[in-house]
Amino acid sequence: MNLSRFQFKRLQTRLLISLLLPVLVIVLLGGAASFWYSRGIMLDQWNESAVVKLQRAAHNIEMRLLKPVDLLNILFQVSDRKGIVISPDQVVDYLRVMDGVVSAAYDPADPAAVPPTGRMPGMGHMDRMNVAEHPGMRFSRSQIASVSSPRYHADEQGRTVTMHISLFGVSEKRLGDLVIRMDFNFLLKDILALGWWQSDMACIVDETGDYMAHTNMAMTDRRTLGGSDDPLEQAILEKMNSQPFGTVSLDGHPPDLIAGFYKLAQVPWTIIMFADGHKILGPIVTYRNGLALGVFILAALVLVLIRFHMCRMVRQIQQLSEKAQAVAEGEYGSPIPVESRDEIGQLVESFNTMVKGLEERDHIRNSFGRYVDPDFARTLMAHPEAGQLGGVRREAVMLMSDIRGFTNLSETLEPEMIVAILNRYFSHMIEIIRTHQGIIVDFYGDAILVFFDPLDEPIQKTVRRAVQCAFAMQDRMPGVNRELKEQNMPDLSMGIGLHAGQVVVGNIGSTTRAKYGVVGSAVNITSRIQEQARKRQILVSNAVLNHAAKWVALQVRSSFPADLKGVDRAMTLHVIEPADETLPAA
Repeated sequence: MNLSRFQFKRLQTRLLISLLLPVLVIVLLGGAASFWYSRGIMLDQWNESAVVKLQRAAHNIEMRLLKPVDLLNILFQVSDRKGIVISPDQVVDYLRVMDGVVSAAYDPADPAAVPPTGRMPGMGHMDRMNVAEHPGMRFSRSQIASVSSPRYHADEQGRTVTMHISLFGVSEKRLGDLVIRMDFNFLLKDILALGWWQSDMACIVDETGDYMAHTNMAMTDRRTLGGSDDPLEQAILEKMNSQPFGTVSLDGHPPDLIAGFYKLAQVPWTIIMFADGHKILGPIVTYRNGLALGVFILAALVLVLIRFHMCRMVRQIQQLSEKAQAVAEGEYGSPIPVESRDEIGQLVESFNTMVKGLEERDHIRNSFGRYVDPDFARTLMAHPEAGQLGGVRREAVMLMSDIRGFTNLSETLEPEMIVAILNRYFSHMIEIIRTHQGIIVDFYGDAILVFFDPLDEPIQKTVRRAVQCAFAMQDRMPGVNRELKEQNMPDLSMGIGLHAGQVVVGNIGSTTRAKYGVVGSAVNITSRIQEQARKRQILVSNAVLNHAAKWVALQVRSSFPADLKGVDRAMTLHVIEPADETLPAA
């Protein structure tokens, strides 16, 4: 797996990700946890509220449905306590005038015991009567043995509910049944007054799941709960078989519908209420949307803060990066402005100080590099002893060149022309010296002192470089004179001296001012040899000639002894010229 593609190339991007992402993650996780917790609380509250409403509705239905039973119990208790005999017609009359009763009738177990009129004589008022004369009509100690399950009817006369109440006398003999038909809308009267019945969908089903009443007009043609294979209704039926009440909801956030049900205790009916999930969970949805908006605002705020407070820091770091790249390429430019006093400001200030030091060091190095080939200068800097004060004694090769007759020539020329002549001459000579890895020790007017340091190579190779450099310097002089002639300047002639010997090579000076050069008698001898050279001549000592003979194709034009100042005995000097072919390198 390549991890590099997950690395950010811009600091501002990384700051945005590292600061903004954790904030968003924390807020989103906290908001999600709060959302689910609040959602659970609201669902629990709705579940409890739905069960309470359904329980109230069930109690109201049962209370209205069992009012005839309660009335009969009261009548029989009063008749027993006061010794009053109540006829079936009187009971039926009482039932008929009750609210919600559509019709009432008495179905005796022994029809012969009842007069044809269906009413006993003298029973218009609740008078005492001889119980022995009408033993089959004694209701004073009647008992309500059972109440049949209400049966729902819907016909052209309206929706009704029929109940059968069985009565038994004192001898435990069944007297007959009271058949009561009640208006179904009357049973739902209190339920219709409840707010949830109008605002939500609700229905009543019997023990088989058949609809007895519902409030949804779209369900007019529906007869059975779950008959449309609706998953919510199927879940309600499944739960109704195991629990007396509860709530059911399907998947969704929020679900489209939530249902609650409650079974009546006295009658085999179940009330079911459907509620819109979006309405029930409306507050939590609003909370969710508000949370999302809050996260967006928070992210925008963090983004603005990052852009406002950290943009300056990022800009300064970018300036540091760009400046560092420019410094690496040798371009220093002006210092970076310090815009703060914090750690970033201190870093910028330290960077400016560092660049200033590098610029000073490079100025010194460039000054040194003007006299040494850059590649060779790097080779020198790679040796620890080259950068330290002090030196090392070893054999080296010295070269000194001088323009013949320049002192007399300079007395006849303007200073500006003298400087122009020397600059043009030196520009050519320095280029050749650098090409052959010579180190310019110093300029003495029109003279140049150069030495060739062997470093890690044999002295023979060093001599070869020095001799070839001298040949190249003399070969360049015709071109230099042509340029001078074009500027109406006089021709120049140069003499060169070469010598090899023991010298001290190293940094000479102090910790504040030093130069890389050589000292020793061999340097003085080289100067004396150069003084013996005539125009366009190259004079070398025996030490140079002995090393160069095997490495450089040259020819000796002449040799002569010379008494040199500061030298005890005469030295043999040789005038050399390049041969036609150069020997191959060893």
